Amino acid sequence: MKKTGDLVAEANVHIESLDVAGMDKEQADGEAGVAATAERTTSQKFLKLLAARDFERLAATLASDAHARLLLPYGLEEDTGRDAIVGRIESWFGSASVFDLTSSSDEAVGLRQRISWRFSVVRDGGSREVIEQLAYLDLGPHGIERIDLLCSGFQKEPSGATGPMQVFEAGAMGCADGLAQEFRRRLAKVPIGGSLEVVVSDPAAKEDLP
Repeated sequence: MKKTGDLVAEANVHIESLDVAGMDKEQADGEAGVAATAERTTSQKFLKLLAARDFERLAATLASDAHARLLLPYGLEEDTGRDAIVGRIESWFGSASVFDLTSSSDEAVGLRQRISWRFSVVRDGGSREVIEQLAYLDLGPHGIERIDLLCSGFQKEPSGATGPMQVFEAGAMGCADGLAQEFRRRLAKVPIGGSLEVVVSDPAAKEDLP
């Protein structure tokens, strides 16, 4: 027959074992939450740096041996290594004179991270184009390990104008540089129904336009 003291001791041991099990579960849940947050932070950082065209820091979000499968309008392309992957991305967007992020998304799909982005761009003094890309990421301890990307290609962006749109790359021009006069000269050459888009590096330059 067990004494009362023995029963109390057994009960204490049982309770302590339950507490330890509970602590282990809480710790595991906490570690999983931290890992999920870190992965989401990596994908958000990727989007932010891409929108800023900070390609050097963008490369740092990828593992050194990262692999990318890119389904482009002309077919499948594969690149290995962070420098090769980011170099390919830079070849699409690096030279655009206008580069506006119009929408993006970031969410988990099972163990992968799904991100998408849409940019409105002007390349080589041409008309406005829109491009959308969707990517699934595999994230690891050293950054993004795999990218599976689907690309829409550059598509002409519809505008309210019925005629052709011309782009005036004014750069850093202002009032003292004859911005208003050059604007009037170019505007006079725009056909009926057409439009003229002025691209300047200084937002305040719009005050110099008539």
